[in-house]
Amino acid sequence: METQINSLLPVDAARAVLVGRVWRHGEINGPCVVAVRAGEVFDISTHAPTMSDLLERPDALDVARSAPGVSLGPVQDLLAAALRNDVNDASAPRLLAPCDLQAIKACGVTFAVSLLERVIEEQAAGDPSRAHALRAEIQNIIGSDLSAIKPGSPAAQKLKEDLIARGLWSPYMEVGIGPDAEVFSKSQPMSAVGVGADVGLHPDSKWNNPEPEVVLAVNSKAQVLGATLGNDVNLRDIEGRSALLLGKAKDNNGSCAIGPFIRLFDEHFTIDTVRDAELSMLIEGKDDDFQLAGTSRMREISRDPLDLVSQVCGRHHQYPDGFMLFLGTMFSPIKDRDAAGGGFTHHLGDRVTISTPSLGALVNHVQRSDAIAPWTYGVRALLERARSGIGARSASAKAKPQTTPEQAIYPSLNGKRVVITGGGSGIGAGIVEAFARQGAQVTFLDIAEKDSLELQARLSALSAPPRFVHCDLTDLDRLGKVFSDIGPVDVLINNAANDDRHAIKDVTPAYWENRMAVNLRHLYFCAQAVVPGMQEAGGGVILNFGSISWHLALPDLTLYMTAKAAIEGMTRGMARDLGRDNIRVNAVIPGGVRTPRQEALWHTPEEEARILAGQCLPQRVEIADVAALTLFLASDSAARCSGREYFVDAGWYGA
Repeated sequence: METQINSLLPVDAARAVLVGRVWRHGEINGPCVVAVRAGEVFDISTHAPTMSDLLERPDALDVARSAPGVSLGPVQDLLAAALRNDVNDASAPRLLAPCDLQAIKACGVTFAVSLLERVIEEQAAGDPSRAHALRAEIQNIIGSDLSAIKPGSPAAQKLKEDLIARGLWSPYMEVGIGPDAEVFSKSQPMSAVGVGADVGLHPDSKWNNPEPEVVLAVNSKAQVLGATLGNDVNLRDIEGRSALLLGKAKDNNGSCAIGPFIRLFDEHFTIDTVRDAELSMLIEGKDDDFQLAGTSRMREISRDPLDLVSQVCGRHHQYPDGFMLFLGTMFSPIKDRDAAGGGFTHHLGDRVTISTPSLGALVNHVQRSDAIAPWTYGVRALLERARSGIGARSASAKAKPQTTPEQAIYPSLNGKRVVITGGGSGIGAGIVEAFARQGAQVTFLDIAEKDSLELQARLSALSAPPRFVHCDLTDLDRLGKVFSDIGPVDVLINNAANDDRHAIKDVTPAYWENRMAVNLRHLYFCAQAVVPGMQEAGGGVILNFGSISWHLALPDLTLYMTAKAAIEGMTRGMARDLGRDNIRVNAVIPGGVRTPRQEALWHTPEEEARILAGQCLPQRVEIADVAALTLFLASDSAARCSGREYFVDAGWYGA
């Protein structure tokens, strides 16, 4: 019955965006929101104090991927501790269910098999000894496969009329094949237990089973942000006695397990992944070596997951903190365990494993709900913690520094309309991605169609995917039309340039004009195009890209350096003329940046050594370094920065 720790994670965990909650001891002494990156768990509570807060952010995916946070150690260590289920162990953080303030809702009888079993429960009035005979009788009348019946369809209505005539109609049939789904409150906010924890059976129940389900994470706007696994513990005898006992049958201490993590939707994991998921269930007895395996195939669900979401939340009902939605199960165990014809029921100590490759595995042990750890930490405790400010101090707690690249989050950039020239490759592509991950509305211009389309496709799953517009910046008529079509712009990044090498003797008047058009002229006219909209909006940002080259007098770049030197003069002039309109204009001066173009055309070991020898810092400047400076200068954090040149060159003075 041992569990391989890695099996608790998705099979593609290296690329999965996983978020969850842990209990931190010591000064924090409470729940924190975490993200898993490269096998390490980071506390990101300073960016999202609750999971509900995180899922409300339009940049939730980006925060999970890159927001700075305190390392809590390897994810394997937290999972191993969770499986030990020692609630008194204060030596390490403890995994919790990955939801907090969200309502916990569940859909019932969304699969044909579970529909039949609900009818049997009702007909048996909670008596498991009658289930076997009733199952045969009912299947003989209505068949064993109702999956072809679309809920709410004319065929469903005809079946309803036939069953009423036979005296077999049931409230479960109504929600199973009628137009309205069964949706109920499974558990209270913050009451769910996580991976490794005990799940609870009401002490009155003698006929019960687990229900393996996919659980959607939905925000207040009814947007599905991701999914996780859940166990909707089911008391068949209590619910079978009367549907009015649903509260007692479903909502008890430990009756709802969710976890291990929420996997956020991205380019690798989508709602279609959920639709195609196949859940596996394994029940292993502690006292009798009993084993029962089963599956639940989401393709056989009778209602689409998004239809279920729309039935829960809309103009008819709002969830300001979001909700977790159990989608139902087709798993309804009937294998005899204790006596012939008695079917299945849990024994205390049963180990329940629910798994699917894209979400990992949820493991819990079965106990009585009055014998497991009581639920004591609710919304009031969370609010009290927030009032005391403890959560805000988590980022300053002494812990291992983050080992993944740091990327600041600038809320002021979220939703900003940004145009980036030369955004299809190199530094420009890095800037496009950086702004898109801030939630900005990015349009990038380029003539490199293949690279640009590939970049656009790669970032298409972001909450604010960038848009590519083909544009030759030397064609001023075309340029004017493009900006007219784009409309108002908040941030202009004049990045496009070409640093082809040339000898003075080879320069012709036509080549001169071409180099000025490619490297200088369009910056002015792009700025001219966006200024009226910025003036009307009350401000804006223009960032012109210069170059370290003319500061170092590099060889074979006379025309390029002429244009780049002029850009710094143009930047200062624009800053003076536009400052009264609250338009900030600055120049970004990259150093020796390692780009694919530089590496392919001019990089040699000797060139590498020369650059490093000239820098104060011993590392090459990367595209991400330039993007980070650009984000800062475009954000409100740089509100008093204008008319200056900002270098990102590792202190390159020569050599």
